[in-house]
Amino acid sequence: MARNKRVGILKTMILFLLFIIFLSLYGCFPLGNYFELSMRIEELESRVDNIEQSYGQSVSDKIKGDKEIVGIKNNISEIKSNVEMIDKKVVNLNSQVINLNDKVSSLQKDVSAIKADLPNVKANLSDLEKKLTSTNNSMTKLSNQVSDLDKRLSNFENKTVSDISTLSKRVTTLENNNSSINTKLFSIENQLKVIDNIKKDLDVLSAQIRELKSLSQLSIQQSDIEFIKQLQQEIQDLKSTIQSMSIEELLKIKEGYIYYLVKSGDTLSSIANAYGVKVDALSQVNNIKDPSKIAIGQLIKIPVNDPSKYYRVPVKIVPSDILKYHGQEVNGNKTVGIDIYARGQDVYPILPGKVISVDSYRVTIDHGNMIMAVYDGINTTVKQGTFVTNNKPLGQCIDVFHFELYIDGEPRDPLRLFTEYKGIFTVTFYSEWDDGKVPSHPTFRIARNGRVPSSFRTIAVDPTVIPLGSLVYIPTLSNVVFIAEDTGSAIKGNRIDVYVSDVRLALNQGISAHPVYILYPQKNVQ
Repeated sequence: MARNKRVGILKTMILFLLFIIFLSLYGCFPLGNYFELSMRIEELESRVDNIEQSYGQSVSDKIKGDKEIVGIKNNISEIKSNVEMIDKKVVNLNSQVINLNDKVSSLQKDVSAIKADLPNVKANLSDLEKKLTSTNNSMTKLSNQVSDLDKRLSNFENKTVSDISTLSKRVTTLENNNSSINTKLFSIENQLKVIDNIKKDLDVLSAQIRELKSLSQLSIQQSDIEFIKQLQQEIQDLKSTIQSMSIEELLKIKEGYIYYLVKSGDTLSSIANAYGVKVDALSQVNNIKDPSKIAIGQLIKIPVNDPSKYYRVPVKIVPSDILKYHGQEVNGNKTVGIDIYARGQDVYPILPGKVISVDSYRVTIDHGNMIMAVYDGINTTVKQGTFVTNNKPLGQCIDVFHFELYIDGEPRDPLRLFTEYKGIFTVTFYSEWDDGKVPSHPTFRIARNGRVPSSFRTIAVDPTVIPLGSLVYIPTLSNVVFIAEDTGSAIKGNRIDVYVSDVRLALNQGISAHPVYILYPQKNVQ
């Protein structure tokens, strides 16, 4: 009975112990309780040993045979194994605590660093607040400017509408003027036909003048003198109006001959060498039986094989190098000849001829056919009385080359030697407003070549007559070299439109007819 009571007490204690272990494994069991549990286990083991010793071997044998006692021992073994597991968990918890302490230390360092950077962050926030304030002010100003631009745009749109209305009126006016211009063009074309007929009479009048001059031994009355002067004036007026001769006609070599008047010291051999022909050919053409016998004043007829290649220009030029034009008014006087900047260039005679005079840097040459030329501004070694050919330079230009050309005793435009005659053209004027484009149009005031035209320099042409890019010389219109840079729907055939920057000037210039030449800066450079 007592034994059963003790066994019951042991069961109760073991169950209580298991309950405590359960709480320690699955709950938050304090570490102090864990040590108390260990002590109770040791106490239970001690009490069991004492009981075994008190009841002797028989009791021990009975207890060993008792299944419940064996179960208790098994439970005690299981409790010990659970205690060992708890020990391991405690070790792991200690390791985790150490790791957590390290992390806390690291976090404390980060917090310290953050506290150290906190003043800088506050300063940056202060700067950002200032910049934000400045940005708000700028946005306010920008908003005001946008509002001002809106007002200006509105005013501009109103003005544009007004300008379009004004332009429409101008276009209507120009269309009316165009009708009048077409009528005048028809009239001018008829006048050009009359001019062509007048041109044919020039040679006849010139022949009459030469015939009258040759009658020097005859008695000439005052009325005849007046008549001759009148004829000379008429010829001069007609020549200045038409100016339509080619270079070969101007130099009078188109028929294939040069007429040279024999001077003192000339021989047929020296004349033949200068003009590049044989003495026998000169003798045959001039019916000279004895080549050693020619007389002063005798007219020698010299054959020219290819008139278009027989003459040459004295120097190479570009339009910007032309300093003065023939007939240009300077200080109230009209210049004779042209000035060209040609420093260091070789200067050639335009035709073979004889040096009449050499005065310092000025050389005068008789080229035959009543053609006299003056070459000034050159360093030369040629001598007076010698013959020159046009394949050898007279010398080199010092800086500015001055060139004069006299034909039949009259000064002519030397720039004509650099040109090719294109015919009589009808010349009108236009401005950027003539095509009806408004200033906002992308091609407003843009010529056909894609550039902004130059006033009194750019001209509109028919490209099939005058190619774009050509240098155009109109001596009776202006002392300038024009550039063909534009075209026009109404510019067809022999018609030229000169660009001016003022629409009123374009309307007031009217319509006129002029001889037109294409300038070739290196024409007949051999």
